[in-house]
Amino acid sequence: MPEGRRLLRKKIKREFKRAGNLKAVAEILDYLPDPGSSIHVIGNGRYDFFDWVPHLTGLIGEPCQGYFSTWTMNRDNVLELLDLYDKGRLSSITMITGIYFKRRESSNYATLLEGIQARGQRYMAFWNHTKIILLEGGGYSLAVEGSANMTSNPRLEQYCISNDRALFEFHREWIEAMPWRG
Repeated sequence: MPEGRRLLRKKIKREFKRAGNLKAVAEILDYLPDPGSSIHVIGNGRYDFFDWVPHLTGLIGEPCQGYFSTWTMNRDNVLELLDLYDKGRLSSITMITGIYFKRRESSNYATLLEGIQARGQRYMAFWNHTKIILLEGGGYSLAVEGSANMTSNPRLEQYCISNDRALFEFHREWIEAMPWRG
């Protein structure tokens, strides 16, 4: 019984932290950039790079095509990515990670791979270290470029959120040019 209580406390603590992360992102940006403009942000570790995804899809308010690139991910962000797809906030997922994620975070890698495959979406791991979020929907073409991985980031990180069709296409083109398998 004591183990059950510890697990419940961990879950509640995780959910509380998650709510705080999303609140921090919303305090920084409560609107979407105008077409052709960018917003630059220096994060202080109060949220994860991935937290931009649920926040921005919420601001867009329509299903988005999503392209994502990171070196590694934590389990909570893997599960939330799949949940956003299941809830219809993401209409597609194209995800690339680094080999490090596959080798060092094998259970998170397996959860992501199985979840992506079960939903008929695309994923691959290779020698990647880029950190990109692309969201297209509701007339927006958002590109989020950052220094952080899709993990907890208790450090200073930089982000640039752009509503720029040309930048969006630049990143989508190199992602689409990857040797996708299956």
